[in-house]
Amino acid sequence: MGGIDANKTMAHLMREHPGLARMLALKGIDCGECLASEVDTLSDVARMYGLDLAKLIQEIQWADDGQVSEET
Repeated sequence: MGGIDANKTMAHLMREHPGLARMLALKGIDCGECLASEVDTLSDVARMYGLDLAKLIQEIQWADDGQVSEET
């Protein structure tokens, strides 16, 4: 899945991918301020918010490239 490990915690992924917190905030998901980011994985977040995991990973890669999507 594009080199992004969906089993890493959100806190870990936000450190690796600086655009992730902003991209999620645009979707109404505030992982940057949430204590659960230390234990919730990307897979968890996709499941909890009803998001397609493959599409979410693609959007993270776009955010890394500065192409933040404002779609939900």
